[in-house]
Amino acid sequence: MSVSYLPATDADRVVWLSNFSNRLGQYRVALGLTQAETNSVVADADMFAYIVQLQGAAQHYAQAISNTKRQLRNAAQQVAMPALPNLPSIGTAPAAVSSGIFNRLALLVTRIKQSGAYTGAMGQDLGVIAPVHVIDPNTMMPNLSIRLESGFPLLKWKKGDSDSINIYVDRRDGNGFVLLAHTVKNSFIDTQALPPNTFTVSWDYKGRYLIGDDEVGQFSQVLSINVLRVS
Repeated sequence: MSVSYLPATDADRVVWLSNFSNRLGQYRVALGLTQAETNSVVADADMFAYIVQLQGAAQHYAQAISNTKRQLRNAAQQVAMPALPNLPSIGTAPAAVSSGIFNRLALLVTRIKQSGAYTGAMGQDLGVIAPVHVIDPNTMMPNLSIRLESGFPLLKWKKGDSDSINIYVDRRDGNGFVLLAHTVKNSFIDTQALPPNTFTVSWDYKGRYLIGDDEVGQFSQVLSINVLRVS
C-alpha cells in the first residue's frame, strides 16, 4: 500500500517507524487505541529495523567475500591468502511479527485520522502528514540525455512536475534553434534524414518544460551529437 507520508527508502522508513512507534503511546487513550495495538507497532518497528540492518550486513559481507574471491583468483603475485571476512553479527532477532507491516500501519493511520481526537499537530508529531510539495516554475529545467538509437538521435528526460516539453534542434544550417517536437512523453527520437550527399552531421538539441500551454523555467543545457548516414 502506497501512502504519501511514508518515505521511499527502507532506511528512511526505519526512522519514520521509530518516531511513529515512540510517539504513538502518548496519544493511545485519546485515540481509543488498545495497549496491544501500540505494542504491536513497537514490535513492527523493532523487526523492520532489525531486518534492514541484517540486509545491509549481509550485503557488506557478500561484497567482502567477492573481494576475497577476486584476490584469490586474479592477484598478479603469489602472496598469503587474505583473511576470510567475519560473518556479520547484529544481535538477537526481536520477536516475530506478521508480514505486511506497512499495509497494516496504513490502515491504523487511517483509523487515527478518522478519530474525533485527531489534530493536525498530532499528525505532524506522528509523521503521518505528507510534506507539502512546492513547485517553482521559474527554476524548472530539463536534464536531457542523448544517444544514437538505430542511427537516430534519441533524447530522454524526466517529466518531473511538468505537463510536457518542447524540444528544439539546431541543424547548423544557419536557421539556429527551431522547434522540433512538443511531447508529453519522456523520450523522443529524431528521424530526420541527412541532407543528400552528406555522410555525417552534428546536430544540437535543447528542451524547455511546459505547464499547461506555457513554457516555464530554463532551457536545458545544449547537447550535441554526431549523426552518420546508415544507408
